[in-house]
Amino acid sequence: MAANTVRMNPSSPVRPRSSLNTIALMSLWLLVLVIPLENVVIPGVGLLSIVVGMVATGICLLAIIERGNLRPLDMGHALMGLFVLWATVSYLWSHDPDGTIVVAAVYVRMLVMVWLIWQLSSDAGQPLRLLQAYVLGTFAAGVDTVYQFVRQNEATYQRYAGAGANPDDLGLMMALSVPVAYCFFIQGRSRMRWFYAAHMALAGTAILLSATRGAALAVAVALLIVPGTAVRLRWRQMAAIVVTAALIIAAGLFVAPASSRERLATIPQEIAGGSLSGRTPIWAAGFELFRQHPFIGVGAGAYRESVRQILIVGEVAHNTFLSIVVELGVVGLAIFCALLGVLLIYAMDLPWLPKRLWLVCSAVWLLGVSNLTWEMRKPTWLFFGLLLAHHGSVRMPLALNFERSV
Repeated sequence: MAANTVRMNPSSPVRPRSSLNTIALMSLWLLVLVIPLENVVIPGVGLLSIVVGMVATGICLLAIIERGNLRPLDMGHALMGLFVLWATVSYLWSHDPDGTIVVAAVYVRMLVMVWLIWQLSSDAGQPLRLLQAYVLGTFAAGVDTVYQFVRQNEATYQRYAGAGANPDDLGLMMALSVPVAYCFFIQGRSRMRWFYAAHMALAGTAILLSATRGAALAVAVALLIVPGTAVRLRWRQMAAIVVTAALIIAAGLFVAPASSRERLATIPQEIAGGSLSGRTPIWAAGFELFRQHPFIGVGAGAYRESVRQILIVGEVAHNTFLSIVVELGVVGLAIFCALLGVLLIYAMDLPWLPKRLWLVCSAVWLLGVSNLTWEMRKPTWLFFGLLLAHHGSVRMPLALNFERSV
């Protein structure tokens, strides 16, 4: 391997796998693949993500039982569990008990997904394969976004989003996929690397068609991965990146509708003194709720109902950190921030390219969730879980027998 080749996957021992374990890994891969497609409905069955999730969870549990050992959890998992426990306990004082039950169930499902990823991703390559699945899923969502634009099927007024997604959610999912696809592109040797180049161009096009201002800023942060890795790139890689950037610019000039370009052009004015699409009154109401219930909050999932006291209509927070501090108080926010701190430490502890990938993804997520309520969304918990698994597979490849775990 050439000295200037960048690798995300350090060498790790190859371990024999049973057929059930192989099927479990495939089902977990498929579960990650459908996360960007979670709102796709199978006629007569239900949401694609729920069906795949139930099947994958069952298969993965059987594989773990057959294997007969458990990987010990670390501090990140403990903080996740504590956060979910606190959200569940908030039922006792919730302003919307029914909503809290629903949200607590979602948190438990997210925690199970993270646990399965951890248990089945003991080798360094598995978290990367799951990241590839996420890119493929966002690619499918991006293709459908272009298709919806061609058919003029608007998700909201003059905005387009594939896979049944909200344009804002789609935009951030696509932005998160850009640094991942970029890293696979610069380390690839096969023709598959050109798929990742095409994906980056498609992601930019989908964000333009969604006309999501937050995602436009997030993808600008995502592109910091390029100067962050430029010192180790070959000239051919740099040329391919320039071509990809040119394609994204061309999409903005010639493919995206004028309404999308005009909406994105209002970013400076909105930041300087706009209402951020009506979010500022919602945030003001949230701060008022926080002043009334600062320590333990109004209960998980109760933001919408509680804010009716001030705004008459119910609205979600449109800011992940505000949502957490209003619903779970400073206690819940402290647990969540401690989790983010642990994840940052783990990212800094990774080898050269993975460290840059996870730091940029973290920055993209932080910016993106500043105007979205994403604390219980699958992409959030997926990326948290994959970062834990990636760090664990590189730094702590240990297992614990069932007998010793009792």
